[in-house]
Amino acid sequence: MKNDQSAPFWQLFTMGAVTLAFGIAVTIQPDATLLLLGVLAGGWLLVIGLMRLVGALDRKQGMTQRVLDGALGVILIVVGVTCLRDSAKGIIALSVLIGLAWLISGFAGLLVGLLARGRARIALFALAAASMAMGLVFLLWPEPSVQALVLLTGITALVIGTAEMVVALQWRRADRHLIAQ
Repeated sequence: MKNDQSAPFWQLFTMGAVTLAFGIAVTIQPDATLLLLGVLAGGWLLVIGLMRLVGALDRKQGMTQRVLDGALGVILIVVGVTCLRDSAKGIIALSVLIGLAWLISGFAGLLVGLLARGRARIALFALAAASMAMGLVFLLWPEPSVQALVLLTGITALVIGTAEMVVALQWRRADRHLIAQ
Protein backbone atom coordinates (compact mmCIF):
# COMPACT_ATOMS: atom_id res chain seq x y z
CA MET A 1 0.00 0.00 0.00
CA LYS A 2 1.41 3.34 -1.03
CA ASN A 3 1.58 6.35 1.27
CA ASP A 4 -0.80 8.74 -0.53
CA GLN A 5 -0.41 11.44 2.15
CA SER A 6 3.06 12.46 0.95
CA ALA A 7 4.31 14.07 -2.22
CA PRO A 8 5.61 11.53 -4.71
CA PHE A 9 9.22 10.52 -4.19
CA TRP A 10 10.39 11.81 -7.55
CA GLN A 11 8.78 15.23 -7.08
CA LEU A 12 10.38 15.97 -3.69
CA PHE A 13 13.69 14.39 -4.71
CA THR A 14 13.82 16.48 -7.93
CA MET A 15 13.03 19.67 -6.01
CA GLY A 16 15.79 18.80 -3.54
CA ALA A 17 18.29 17.99 -6.30
CA VAL A 18 17.55 21.25 -8.14
CA THR A 19 17.79 23.23 -4.90
CA LEU A 20 21.08 21.48 -4.04
CA ALA A 21 22.49 22.16 -7.53
CA PHE A 22 21.42 25.80 -7.17
CA GLY A 23 23.25 26.00 -3.83
CA ILE A 24 26.42 24.45 -5.26
CA ALA A 25 26.42 26.83 -8.23
CA VAL A 26 25.96 29.86 -5.98
CA THR A 27 28.63 28.90 -3.41
CA ILE A 28 31.32 27.99 -5.96
CA GLN A 29 31.65 31.67 -6.94
CA PRO A 30 30.81 33.86 -3.94
CA ASP A 31 31.91 36.96 -5.91
CA ALA A 32 29.28 36.28 -8.58
CA THR A 33 27.36 39.26 -9.87
CA LEU A 34 23.79 40.12 -8.96
CA LEU A 35 22.86 39.40 -12.56
CA LEU A 36 24.13 35.83 -12.26
CA LEU A 37 22.28 35.39 -8.97
CA GLY A 38 19.11 36.71 -10.59
CA VAL A 39 19.42 34.26 -13.48
CA LEU A 40 20.16 31.31 -11.16
CA ALA A 41 17.34 32.26 -8.79
CA GLY A 42 14.94 32.73 -11.70
CA GLY A 43 15.77 29.33 -13.18
CA TRP A 44 15.52 27.66 -9.78
CA LEU A 45 12.16 29.27 -9.02
CA LEU A 46 10.81 28.28 -12.44
CA VAL A 47 11.73 24.61 -11.94
CA ILE A 48 10.39 24.54 -8.37
CA GLY A 49 7.18 26.23 -9.58
CA LEU A 50 6.80 23.73 -12.40
CA MET A 51 7.28 20.83 -9.97
CA ARG A 52 4.57 22.30 -7.72
CA LEU A 53 2.22 22.57 -10.73
CA VAL A 54 2.93 18.95 -11.65
CA GLY A 55 2.13 18.02 -8.04
CA ALA A 56 -1.19 19.85 -8.36
CA LEU A 57 -2.14 17.51 -11.21
CA ASP A 58 -1.59 14.38 -9.08
CA ARG A 59 -5.09 13.04 -8.44
CA LYS A 60 -3.78 10.87 -5.58
CA GLN A 61 -3.27 14.02 -3.51
CA GLY A 62 -6.12 15.64 -1.61
CA MET A 63 -7.86 18.68 -3.07
CA THR A 64 -6.35 21.02 -0.46
CA GLN A 65 -2.82 19.92 -1.28
CA ARG A 66 -3.51 20.14 -5.02
CA VAL A 67 -4.82 23.72 -4.69
CA LEU A 68 -1.85 24.73 -2.52
CA ASP A 69 0.64 23.15 -4.93
CA GLY A 70 -1.05 24.84 -7.89
CA ALA A 71 -1.21 28.29 -6.30
CA LEU A 72 2.37 28.08 -5.05
CA GLY A 73 3.52 26.83 -8.45
CA VAL A 74 1.99 29.80 -10.24
CA ILE A 75 3.47 32.27 -7.74
CA LEU A 76 6.95 30.71 -7.98
CA ILE A 77 6.82 30.75 -11.78
CA VAL A 78 5.81 34.44 -11.81
CA VAL A 79 8.64 35.30 -9.39
CA GLY A 80 11.10 33.23 -11.46
CA VAL A 81 10.14 35.00 -14.68
CA THR A 82 10.45 38.36 -12.91
CA CYS A 83 14.01 37.50 -11.84
CA LEU A 84 14.93 36.38 -15.35
CA ARG A 85 13.45 39.46 -17.05
CA ASP A 86 15.14 42.14 -14.96
CA SER A 87 17.56 40.73 -12.43
CA ALA A 88 19.67 43.89 -12.32
CA LYS A 89 17.00 46.00 -10.53
CA GLY A 90 18.89 45.72 -7.32
CA ILE A 91 19.76 43.69 -4.33
CA ILE A 92 16.69 44.80 -2.37
CA ALA A 93 14.19 43.64 -4.99
CA LEU A 94 15.92 40.29 -5.40
CA SER A 95 16.18 39.85 -1.62
CA VAL A 96 12.46 40.48 -1.26
CA LEU A 97 11.62 38.03 -4.06
CA ILE A 98 13.83 35.30 -2.59
CA GLY A 99 12.52 35.99 0.91
CA LEU A 100 8.92 35.75 -0.25
CA ALA A 101 9.65 32.53 -2.15
CA TRP A 102 11.17 30.93 0.98
CA LEU A 103 8.26 32.15 3.13
CA ILE A 104 5.60 30.89 0.72
CA SER A 105 7.38 27.57 0.28
CA GLY A 106 7.69 27.22 4.05
CA PHE A 107 4.03 28.08 4.59
CA ALA A 108 2.99 25.51 1.97
CA GLY A 109 5.25 22.92 3.61
CA LEU A 110 3.65 23.69 6.97
CA LEU A 111 0.16 23.20 5.54
CA VAL A 112 1.17 19.98 3.78
CA GLY A 113 2.75 18.84 7.07
CA LEU A 114 -0.62 19.26 8.76
CA LEU A 115 -2.01 16.73 6.28
CA ALA A 116 0.84 14.23 6.78
CA ARG A 117 1.28 11.69 9.55
CA GLY A 118 4.15 10.30 11.58
CA ARG A 119 7.76 11.10 10.72
CA ALA A 120 6.76 12.80 7.48
CA ARG A 121 4.88 15.42 9.49
CA ILE A 122 7.90 16.18 11.66
CA ALA A 123 10.22 16.39 8.64
CA LEU A 124 7.83 18.67 6.76
CA PHE A 125 7.48 20.95 9.79
CA ALA A 126 11.28 21.16 10.12
CA LEU A 127 11.69 21.96 6.40
CA ALA A 128 8.91 24.55 6.63
CA ALA A 129 10.48 26.21 9.68
CA ALA A 130 13.90 26.40 8.00
CA SER A 131 12.39 27.83 4.83
CA MET A 132 10.33 30.44 6.68
CA ALA A 133 13.29 31.44 8.88
CA MET A 134 15.46 32.07 5.83
CA GLY A 135 12.64 34.00 4.20
CA LEU A 136 12.48 36.31 7.22
CA VAL A 137 16.26 36.82 7.14
CA PHE A 138 16.04 37.98 3.51
CA LEU A 139 13.10 40.30 4.23
CA LEU A 140 14.42 41.84 7.46
CA TRP A 141 17.97 42.57 6.17
CA PRO A 142 17.53 43.35 2.46
CA GLU A 143 20.75 45.33 1.98
CA PRO A 144 23.61 42.95 2.81
CA SER A 145 26.56 42.87 0.48
CA VAL A 146 26.27 40.85 -2.71
CA GLN A 147 28.80 38.36 -1.39
CA ALA A 148 26.85 37.81 1.84
CA LEU A 149 23.61 37.35 -0.11
CA VAL A 150 25.22 34.90 -2.51
CA LEU A 151 26.80 32.90 0.31
CA LEU A 152 23.62 32.89 2.42
CA THR A 153 21.52 31.84 -0.55
CA GLY A 154 23.95 29.06 -1.47
CA ILE A 155 24.21 27.65 2.06
CA THR A 156 20.44 27.81 2.53
CA ALA A 157 19.83 26.01 -0.76
CA LEU A 158 22.43 23.36 0.14
CA VAL A 159 20.74 22.66 3.48
CA ILE A 160 17.14 22.72 2.20
CA GLY A 161 17.98 20.74 -0.97
CA THR A 162 19.85 18.08 0.99
CA ALA A 163 17.03 17.83 3.53
CA GLU A 164 14.40 17.48 0.79
CA MET A 165 16.38 14.68 -0.85
CA VAL A 166 16.84 12.87 2.49
CA VAL A 167 13.12 13.15 3.27
CA ALA A 168 12.26 11.86 -0.23
CA LEU A 169 14.57 8.86 0.22
CA GLN A 170 13.03 8.14 3.63
CA TRP A 171 9.53 8.27 2.16
CA ARG A 172 10.57 5.96 -0.66
CA ARG A 173 12.06 3.49 1.82
CA ALA A 174 8.89 3.67 3.95
CA ASP A 175 6.70 3.08 0.87
CA ARG A 176 8.79 0.04 -0.11
CA HIS A 177 8.50 -1.28 3.44
CA LEU A 178 4.69 -0.91 3.31
CA ILE A 179 4.52 -2.64 -0.08
CA ALA A 180 6.66 -5.56 1.16
CA GLN A 181 4.33 -6.23 4.08
